[in-house]
Amino acid sequence: MAILISILASVVALFSLIVSAEKFRLDLYGKRFDIYVRTVKFYLALMRTEGTSDGSAFAALRDDFALAVRESQFLFAPKSGIYDLLSRLNTASFRIAGPRVETQALPAERRAEYQNQRFEAVMLWNNGSIELLEAKMAPYLNYHYVATAHYVATAFASLLAWIRGRFRREPNI
Repeated sequence: MAILISILASVVALFSLIVSAEKFRLDLYGKRFDIYVRTVKFYLALMRTEGTSDGSAFAALRDDFALAVRESQFLFAPKSGIYDLLSRLNTASFRIAGPRVETQALPAERRAEYQNQRFEAVMLWNNGSIELLEAKMAPYLNYHYVATAHYVATAFASLLAWIRGRFRREPNI
């Protein structure tokens, strides 16, 4: 009886471990997906405003995106390049929607440099940056595979079937 209770306790502990691992994985997924959503929302607002940073709604999205950039540093592996891409997009967003410089008062070469920097910033955002971000985030946001719990449950069912088959009593005829 003691062996049965210890086996049962081990099974309960194993399933508890599996459930907590899946909860951790789902929480991490939620945080990572939230970074993606905040980036897309900011991108849409940035392109809609055409560089005018008036309004508290835009400022809130701007702050939220800046926070998402900082969070990404801790949620994605450095080799993924996600933090680097988001940092470049963050810097570029200041060139698009940052303080407006009165370009007419600038010398011609400085005006051309300022306009070129702004154009490059817009092109960074518009030339597939969201698609590139999606490609870089895909390994972290791929929930298309079967969860670990399914594999453990299948293995446990196979083990039980084997035990039943091993200790099955043959009818006496």
